[in-house]
Amino acid sequence: MYAQVCFPFFINKTFTYVVPKNFTKKIKTGTIVEVKFNNKLCRGFITSLSISSNFKGPFNKLLSINTFCQVPDELWKTLEWMSEYYVTPIGKITQTTLSWAFKKQQELKPPKNNPSLIEHNQINNLKLSKVQQNVYNSIHLKFKKNIKPHFLYGVPGSGKTEIYLKLAHDFLSMDKSCLILVPEIVLSSQIFYRFQNYFGDRALLWHSQASESYKNKVLYKLNKKGKYIVIGARSALFTPIANLGLIIVDEEHDSSYKESDRQPCYNARDLAIIRAKYSNSMIILGSATPSLETYYNSMIAHKYHLHTINQRYGDAILPKIKVIDMNKIKGTFIGEQILSPDLINQINLTIKRREQVLILHNRRGFSSLKICNKSNDVVKCNDCDVVLTFHAKINQLICHHCNKRYPFDKYSTQDINFLGYGTEQLEVILNELFPSVGILRMDADSANTMNKQNKILKQFKNKEFHILLGTQMIAKGLDFSNITLVAVINADLGMMIPDFKSHERMFQLIYQVIGRSGRSRHKGQAIIQTYAPDNHVINMATNYESKKFYNLNLESRKNLNYPPFNRLIRILFQSKDIKHCINSSNKVFQLFNSNFKDFIIGPLPCPIEKLANQVRYHILIKVPNSKLKLVLNQLKNIQNKKEHLIDKSVKMLVDVDVNSVL
Repeated sequence: MYAQVCFPFFINKTFTYVVPKNFTKKIKTGTIVEVKFNNKLCRGFITSLSISSNFKGPFNKLLSINTFCQVPDELWKTLEWMSEYYVTPIGKITQTTLSWAFKKQQELKPPKNNPSLIEHNQINNLKLSKVQQNVYNSIHLKFKKNIKPHFLYGVPGSGKTEIYLKLAHDFLSMDKSCLILVPEIVLSSQIFYRFQNYFGDRALLWHSQASESYKNKVLYKLNKKGKYIVIGARSALFTPIANLGLIIVDEEHDSSYKESDRQPCYNARDLAIIRAKYSNSMIILGSATPSLETYYNSMIAHKYHLHTINQRYGDAILPKIKVIDMNKIKGTFIGEQILSPDLINQINLTIKRREQVLILHNRRGFSSLKICNKSNDVVKCNDCDVVLTFHAKINQLICHHCNKRYPFDKYSTQDINFLGYGTEQLEVILNELFPSVGILRMDADSANTMNKQNKILKQFKNKEFHILLGTQMIAKGLDFSNITLVAVINADLGMMIPDFKSHERMFQLIYQVIGRSGRSRHKGQAIIQTYAPDNHVINMATNYESKKFYNLNLESRKNLNYPPFNRLIRILFQSKDIKHCINSSNKVFQLFNSNFKDFIIGPLPCPIEKLANQVRYHILIKVPNSKLKLVLNQLKNIQNKKEHLIDKSVKMLVDVDVNSVL
């Protein structure tokens, strides 16, 4: 018998090995084996088995089978599908998704402290509202009839998590395991503690920042094939869970589920649906602000079961919203120009009531710089077509794309203007306006590790601080009962980005952050500051006009042949040499243009033409569903011939179902 083995590299082929007779009954596709490759001991995965081989040369044998943690059949099928759809060699897929298999610490040891699994009975005390109970019953009923995905469409604070908890309990009772995906690592910790409170040691946390020793303990438990609830960000999708019965993708709309920087450019939400299909699991997508694709698939195409909750859980009601036209604000100092008198007054009143304030401003740092001379240049990164941001605390200018840093001292003696403002400057202003008030800032600078994020959220939850200021990371999934005022400092940010999803993202961000206010019996309010009060996206988000927003945007997408009506594939070319970049992109374009000229655009410079000292060109393909297989096959052929088509100095990235064209 012969085995094809893949290795964790980006190579478009597998390698043939002889299977020793004593291995034949122990191996299958997806088995981890150890072999000699280039005279080195390597670990790889079996991709197929056969009785004969066309290869005429000498064969190496499989040396050993690694059984420390087995990959379930349904997960391996998901990875094979992933390889085909995202046009990435299966070896590279295993490197990305099953990286634990290639670590040196291969022996799984039982945890030192391994108390018996705690069974918590508090789940019986968790009471659902009438609306929640109806949705819960409907999910079970429809799952029995049809295993297509479920979409739980609930307003912010509607109690989706309570339904998740009840469903997880049901599947554990049937000796099935569960997988709960959340978009951010910080959210995975929050929801993990919630599940741990009900299910004790059966709740397991998995994410990229977890230590190897912790992952080792999780893998040990999973290898015992017990029933568990694995909770984590997108990498948790690939944990080797046996007897999977339930998958939940919370905040399914979030762009964090999509990998865009390296192949495979996968979307964990979409792959979760595929894994559910192969494992015959129930899958639930949840959101208050669904992606246009999910809205279309549930509301119009009826590919998903739809379950709706239009009211908040318990006594909570949706917050009142006030939109402030900042064009009319004439402050005497910069703080009054950034924070309106109405907002300053409401912050004071909220703090006097011993309630808390959440302030969103989706731009970190202090500000940008403009040199006041004949050119009036804004200071940009040398390696990127991007404006630098001044960070006052470290006295440096930072590029938020390549992270290159420049000393500020070079500009401090010149005539400069500070342009705009970020969270760092806002923190200074808030401390001046409210000197006796505790203020926390949460952004990629102040909370760049999971421990820092958890510390900030714990301090705010314990009411040690009154105001939480931050970027978009504070708009997602936070559930603090004492927040009664939410403020968006500049709702216009991001609205003019030349990207097909910019309006969708802004609507979701504003709608979501408003939903953080008034999540208990205390009435909540939201203040939205804007220089474009007539903007239709802001108006629809602040008037809770979701249906209107989605219908208008779907009409626009349909007219322009964008998703969900067509698939959008991006082929990105990057090189330090612009000529090589253009030539390579032209060669690939010509291969597509003969058969797919009606729905191909490019090659064109990307909207951000230069990043990390690399020139960037791209080709966009708006693929009708009927042509998708043909396009994917052509992409696979191009990948196989990449060495002959593309200059060595050019990197090519294939992004299927691209989330951004910047």
